Amino acid sequence: MTFPIVCHHWLHPFPWLFAGTTVREGQEGGHQDFRLPASWAWDALTTHPSFPTVVHAHQIHGARVVPHGSLTAGRHTLEGVDGHLTHVPGVLMAVTIADCVPIFLVAPQQRGVALLHAGWRGVAEGMLEEGVGRMQAELGVHPAHLHVHLGPAISGTRYEVGAEVFEALGIFGGEANGPLDLRRHLTDRAVRLGIPRDHIDVSPICTREDPRFYSHRGGDSGRQVALLGVRLETGGPA
Repeated sequence: MTFPIVCHHWLHPFPWLFAGTTVREGQEGGHQDFRLPASWAWDALTTHPSFPTVVHAHQIHGARVVPHGSLTAGRHTLEGVDGHLTHVPGVLMAVTIADCVPIFLVAPQQRGVALLHAGWRGVAEGMLEEGVGRMQAELGVHPAHLHVHLGPAISGTRYEVGAEVFEALGIFGGEANGPLDLRRHLTDRAVRLGIPRDHIDVSPICTREDPRFYSHRGGDSGRQVALLGVRLETGGPA
């Protein structure tokens, strides 16, 4: 079975929410609420009673975020999209990752959620800013009321990049090559957008070091899936 690593700090304050990241086949993430078969396919995600609808996309490392209203049951696949937003219960949003940062955004009052795929190219294009802006435009959410989780990703000590990456991100004065902590950079961006620092949680998991996760830098072709949605039922995790 493949169990997602969940955002544990959100389990009790937001029992209507599901947020997590799957692990390699044959590994266990330690949470029984969302079971996936060992050889799961996308359609298997729709077997969960709280989420008859799944949306994902063929990602392009861009900054396009699409809002989703009520959708028919089943799987919906988009093209050229790296972010999703919804406030509709039963719609499970998914992005694939393997060192990039999955960004989870939650607006508790509106029960709105957004899930963003953020590699350095998407971050440079303004993925976080686009996601926060969309939450504000679609749901009327002020950044000060947002909660953020930066999920499993490659850590700064294991992510060596070139000068062009630092330049694209607006980080100047560094070496030509060096380590980049993309989650720390995203945290700084989130604070500049008006999100309180104590509303920002950063996963301690490094996908390059933790054998439960696929890593592009580690030579893996597989991907894990970040999942976020508002449950159809209002109770807590099973």
